[in-house]
Amino acid sequence: MTNLACVVARQAAESGDRPFCTFITGDTRETITFAQLFARSARYAAWYRARGIEAGDLVAIILKHTPEQFYAFLGAVLTGALPAFMPYATSKQDAGQYWNDHRRLFERIEPALVVTYPEHAALARDRLGDLPIVIATPGEDALAAAGGAHAFRGLDAAGDAVAALQHSSGTTALKKGVMLSHRAIFAQIDAYARAIDVTERDVIASWLPFYHDMGFVACFLTALVRGIHLVALDPFEWASRPRMLFEAIERYRATLTWLPNFAFAHLVNTARPTDRWDLSSMRAFISCSEPCRPRAFDRFLERFASCGVRAEHLAVCYALAENVFAATQTVLGTTVRRLTMTRDDGRPVELLSCGRPIDGVEIDIRDPQGRLVSDGTIGEITLRGSFLADGYFRQPERTASAFRDDGYFTGDLGLIDGDELYVTGRIDDLLIVNGRNVHAHEIEAIVSEVRGCIPGRAVAFCDERCEDGMPELVVVAEMQPDADAAQVARAMKAAVAQHLAIAVSRVVQIERGALMKTTSGKVSRAAR
Repeated sequence: MTNLACVVARQAAESGDRPFCTFITGDTRETITFAQLFARSARYAAWYRARGIEAGDLVAIILKHTPEQFYAFLGAVLTGALPAFMPYATSKQDAGQYWNDHRRLFERIEPALVVTYPEHAALARDRLGDLPIVIATPGEDALAAAGGAHAFRGLDAAGDAVAALQHSSGTTALKKGVMLSHRAIFAQIDAYARAIDVTERDVIASWLPFYHDMGFVACFLTALVRGIHLVALDPFEWASRPRMLFEAIERYRATLTWLPNFAFAHLVNTARPTDRWDLSSMRAFISCSEPCRPRAFDRFLERFASCGVRAEHLAVCYALAENVFAATQTVLGTTVRRLTMTRDDGRPVELLSCGRPIDGVEIDIRDPQGRLVSDGTIGEITLRGSFLADGYFRQPERTASAFRDDGYFTGDLGLIDGDELYVTGRIDDLLIVNGRNVHAHEIEAIVSEVRGCIPGRAVAFCDERCEDGMPELVVVAEMQPDADAAQVARAMKAAVAQHLAIAVSRVVQIERGALMKTTSGKVSRAAR
């Protein structure tokens, strides 16, 4: 297999009648075979060519969590274009703000085509109209008219060519587009499949969006390349009805799922005392994407042991898009190791192991000067290996800063103990809220514009001391003397939800001048 276009064509030829994916939305279930996947993707490829898309053109895909995402993506691959999934706007976001945010991103990455729905096209053209971007809305008639046999240029793509861009999971504009080659994708999937013993008998159940590397690589691409069945749930629907995941596992006898830490807590918190599911088919619930909390595992095991979940079914993976996906993985069928450390304030903290590096990955821990540190010492996690990304799309300076000395400097903090990796945090102020990466300064800039807040006198952080293991997003702010604190707090929560589609759990008012700043004038989060 040279490239992803060859994969989808081969799967259609050799495994055409086998199910590739079952999409579940509400009471609706649609199963797509590998033959249907190829045929419908080919219609998109013809439609792209009719729109003038050439090999190497960037195609931004902004569609709901439906099979059309697959067809739009693989249609671009068959054409030889460069596809990129983009997050779809949530019901909480202002549509105008959504397109304004993406305008900044599109100014940098310059997509040739944006694929979206007719109801969004007018506003998208209004906000993006002066950019050299075509806003396209494929309907059934247009796709049918574009059908017909033609040569797929993507079949000739070189293995080292960039196959797709993987952007970070947020919905704001200034995200990094990680360039993933066909070769790197195949090498990652092959190595990770060996690490977790993937076979054609496996069934993946997932609610993860495809613009996130867990949904994109661990679910979509792994199912495509390895020829296994994916059961996909709508992420927005899952958030309001998380029991859907367990219902899907029980119905389709799923064996694998990946979850951010918050999802373990969400499943526990929303399950009724009388709820029971048969989860005995599962080989692993793999915690990934954000710091993995022992408390979340303990509560999950306690609640769902009666459903067939055992300690050895809970696993941990350290993954990042710059490595395509997985860098480490705990051994499935064993209990995840734990390590107790002492915080700076003297309190103990228990960490879950992320496992050992998978084949093809080497991990070093380095101090701020780039020197290797001894085992047990916290430092920056640095990767080297066979499937590092080609850098960030049209961001040479950020690429040079992160990809250097034949490795990738992750910005994550961690340590090695007994050959296993433990992740302790971030060098910068990146916050992880419900599996989403959000920079604290983005939140602070938004709340500072709310009437009643003293501009520049707000700090955002995650309170990780909550009992259920799910960190809470907290904003601490100094307010004007005549401000109604409750009203300002509501306005701050609404503004953050509108711009970032995340929820602030608490807004805390403090007295004027209470926030400490560094010598450079920045708020000191360490002194909160």
